[in-house]
Amino acid sequence: MALRTLLFTTLAIGATNQTFEPTNFNVTQALAEQGVNLAALPELASLIERSSNSACYTACSSLQIIYGADSISYHGEAEYETFTTSYWSQNLNDVKPYCVFRPSTPSAVSVLVLVSRLSQCPFAVKSGGHAPFAGASSIEGGITVSFENLKAIKPSADKKTVAVQPGNTWGRVLSALNTTDVTVLSGRIGDIGVGGLTLGGGLSFLSNEYGLVCDNVASFDVVTASGLIINASPTQHPDLFWALRGGGNNFGIVVGFHYQTKPLPGDQLFGGTRTFPEAAFPQVAKAYVDLTLNSASDPKAGSWVVFINSNGQKLAMGELWYGAPLAKGSDAPIFADFYRIDAVSDTTQTRGHAQYILDNEARNAYGERQVTNVLSVRASHALAARTIDIFYDGIGALAGVEGAFPALVWQQITEGSLKGSVRNGGNPMGLDPAGGPLHIIELVCSWTDARDDELVYKTMSDINRQIKEESIKLGVDSDWLYMNYASQFQDVVASYGAENKAKMKRVAEKYDPRRVFQMLQPGYFKLDRAPVSKSG
Repeated sequence: MALRTLLFTTLAIGATNQTFEPTNFNVTQALAEQGVNLAALPELASLIERSSNSACYTACSSLQIIYGADSISYHGEAEYETFTTSYWSQNLNDVKPYCVFRPSTPSAVSVLVLVSRLSQCPFAVKSGGHAPFAGASSIEGGITVSFENLKAIKPSADKKTVAVQPGNTWGRVLSALNTTDVTVLSGRIGDIGVGGLTLGGGLSFLSNEYGLVCDNVASFDVVTASGLIINASPTQHPDLFWALRGGGNNFGIVVGFHYQTKPLPGDQLFGGTRTFPEAAFPQVAKAYVDLTLNSASDPKAGSWVVFINSNGQKLAMGELWYGAPLAKGSDAPIFADFYRIDAVSDTTQTRGHAQYILDNEARNAYGERQVTNVLSVRASHALAARTIDIFYDGIGALAGVEGAFPALVWQQITEGSLKGSVRNGGNPMGLDPAGGPLHIIELVCSWTDARDDELVYKTMSDINRQIKEESIKLGVDSDWLYMNYASQFQDVVASYGAENKAKMKRVAEKYDPRRVFQMLQPGYFKLDRAPVSKSG
């Protein structure tokens, strides 16, 4: 039988009856069971008996032989250059993998994992590529896996769920659903990938009503370390299902997300930005905190606020949204305080869910250096006011940084979002509905010159530290860190609490006893470390 025709052996058959990783697990045998003829891959086959100093050459060339030249690209080739310069952050654009692999089937992802194990060539995977720091979804000198050929979107016959492969962005997903009268909880910018956002938690325009994105997943299709593809759900492998909802890339590679749909007639909801001058900051802060504290009275409503300095003018950009059409925003009583404040500009309107996030995408600049930094606090009027002062005082240190554009972002984890976190067995993030709503405080900065990296990192970390200290003084601090906004210097998993961290490690030991996803996929937030550890 030809090598290529053997590649599509279904791994899931009988998976629930197999041990995930017996002590005598043999990678070469697993590849043979996949239909991979090692005799046709002499460099890879020789690794059975000898070590190799060219692991990634061996791994990439073997994948090319198995799947064809179109599946692999190398430095100097047009496809490679296009791919490696396509990330949102210049920090990731600077990363140069040995090769880029483009699997076209979930089984090819299984083979990739096994080839990596046999060769010891490390890998990273890219869904949307919207993380800010190097190594998150690409890997220097290793194999970067692009999911661009895994883009299927398939609603179930009853439209209660939709199956989405990881190469999709949220703009594609919502556009595919916009005539179905149902939607899914999604990212709020169209070009963000489904994979990273979901596995890190996921904030949506519908989160106040239904919870985080990860808490509205019906099941995951997961490539495990031994190459098996299994379905993780509340009834099948529930421990893995629990861990994936906020646990990042620590347990396997998700090749299929099955999202629960929500009714949204005509795909219509309300949202947009009201921009306010500095004189209105106290009113904006009060309106935002009050909306958070009162969110249970109308869970369709939500907000974030971004504070910036634009050409010497301090501005607050208040994003307001409502999970249904409104003739005007002031028709929702919960928004009344925001609409009593005179705005410099206002883009709020009723529009399609898909169109809303695509409009946000159009404002999202690519190709600059980026950093994000995060903490969370209990909703507090006093801290909100202090946060503004700390931010604007702190960013003075960036005055000489070319292209520096810092921002302070307030986002909500409301009572409705917290209630979602305990459904279907809960998730590992350690959020407690009894503790009341939280504010995520995100510090963001873009700039242009790598020589300013350390100054920017230090400045944003210093601002974060000062806000944290103030929250402790006021008794409103929280240890939890939101993975999708954390910096490369923050240990997110530790912030979930010792008990949840220990449980996550037990799940990883069960499904990945040889620590493949800790060692061979070293990027992003690992169970025992920040992406960049011991940085100070």
